[in-house]
Amino acid sequence: MNFIPETPKEEQEVPYFDDVTEKDGWQGMATTKSIETLQNEITNALFRLGAHVLSFQRGKYQGKTSRDGFRVHYVLMAADGRNVPGRIDIAALPVKTSYSLSRTEKKRRDQALRMALYMLRTAMQGAWNMQQLSPGFSALVPFMLGQGTDKTISELWSESPIMNNLLPPGDEEFIEGEAREL
Repeated sequence: MNFIPETPKEEQEVPYFDDVTEKDGWQGMATTKSIETLQNEITNALFRLGAHVLSFQRGKYQGKTSRDGFRVHYVLMAADGRNVPGRIDIAALPVKTSYSLSRTEKKRRDQALRMALYMLRTAMQGAWNMQQLSPGFSALVPFMLGQGTDKTISELWSESPIMNNLLPPGDEEFIEGEAREL
């Protein structure tokens, strides 16, 4: 029997909530919608994609910086009638925590969390548009849980050694391509 070690996920560097701007593509920094309203909007957006939201689980993602977030648990009905579980992890951008900013830290963390929910809602609305325009596209497949595991299809794919076989060796890059009409 071969031992295959789990590949640890590298933490993606993200900016601080305090530093993001709309000009850089961020949205929802100043939303006045409550967390509950945004959760309802996300539930509706996921329903349009065929999912039934079971719960929003609040928590923290620990790494170099602590980030508040949610796990959105849902099910999709498969073609054979089975309910297939899925999960979307959403982490707010971290907030700066210096002494001079400590008075407003709780408020900024709440606003960063609402911004993350706002952007998830926007992304799911965009995914519905893509699903309408691209025959066969299924927006929620990457978030479905693999059979017998608590990892999503995306996590399983990115941690698979097969993924490395699809990448160019070493420091090389794919820079040319050829399209052929069949």
